[in-house]
Amino acid sequence: MKALVMTVVILAVIAAAIICFYLFVLQYPELKKAPKTGKWYRITDNGMICSDGSRYRAFFRKGSENKVLVYFAGGGASISAETAKEDMFIRRVAPLDHFANKMMNNGGLASPVDDNPFKEWSMILLPYATGDLHSGTGELVYTDRSGNKKTLYHHGYTNYTAVMRKVLECGGIIAPKAVLVTGYSAGGGAASLLAGDVFTNYFPDAESKTVLVDSMLALNDDWHSISADVWKSPPEIAERLKTDNIVLDSLTALHEDFGDEVTILFDCSTRDGELARAQNFYTAGKTDADDTAGDVFQQILMKCIPDLKRIGAYLYIWDGLKWYDDTYDLTMHTIIVTPAVYSDVNGFGVSVAEWAFNAVNGRMNDYGLDLADKVRKKTR
Repeated sequence: MKALVMTVVILAVIAAAIICFYLFVLQYPELKKAPKTGKWYRITDNGMICSDGSRYRAFFRKGSENKVLVYFAGGGASISAETAKEDMFIRRVAPLDHFANKMMNNGGLASPVDDNPFKEWSMILLPYATGDLHSGTGELVYTDRSGNKKTLYHHGYTNYTAVMRKVLECGGIIAPKAVLVTGYSAGGGAASLLAGDVFTNYFPDAESKTVLVDSMLALNDDWHSISADVWKSPPEIAERLKTDNIVLDSLTALHEDFGDEVTILFDCSTRDGELARAQNFYTAGKTDADDTAGDVFQQILMKCIPDLKRIGAYLYIWDGLKWYDDTYDLTMHTIIVTPAVYSDVNGFGVSVAEWAFNAVNGRMNDYGLDLADKVRKKTR
């Protein structure tokens, strides 16, 4: 009997320890009034949901400088009932606060490493969980592979709006001097789509306004209808999409609205493996890269560079980091979420982080434009 009681007590202590660890270590406190500087907080409510209807959450940390980094995470795009059916791009935020932990400790722009020139800025981190480049307000009803009716919630814009309002209400940010809107992959698409919204509705008086699109370039003839009809993006967002290039259309509209008041930055690797694979899906229906995908993407990048320069964008094209164990001579996808953002990978004398920080402070330059047309050897 004593052994049984002792076992129950031990199990109760272990359960209590697990609960405490979950509540006080793995989970961040909810953002309320007067947040402490340097501490991370969670932002969520019943109206914020992921693509599968589970609770969405974002994260905020107040910095010691009166400057703001709005950071959109990436993770693919759901563009139709077919992609929903195959569960190709359905996302949810991890039940623990895994996203913030990963973003803080992975060595990228949200981490507090010494090399990070933005480490003392306030940060708003928006995980990717809705398949709509953070820009939707609607629901997509589809039939899954088992024949069951399901709903995919494209509530990216709804979530983003709730997060920004909560930050303005409780974050203690007043008239920031500088605002950088950025994101990687699909989050880079969100940065291009939503930067104008950020600057107009939340931080209109910032002295320095910058948008940095990291590793997002994908052509699709249906971007307008996807945005308007599938994601149900606000009309002012969907109506900007007139061609097959969602990022170029969004940044062109941003430049037309703000002119030189907003500095536009774009970075990408020369033969981005994930973007090459995505483009292969959009154009050929293939779900992986092959021996032509890198060449196709490289041509798209080369064609887009002069278009971006025409709207006054500044570019950082990088090379030399492999895409996993690739045999097609593809290059790494995204850089701002990795420690490589602080490395001078190509010997330009400046890292992507330094380039972005310089631009925020009025020192804009291009790097690596000649790498885009670098001839590749076939490795297979």
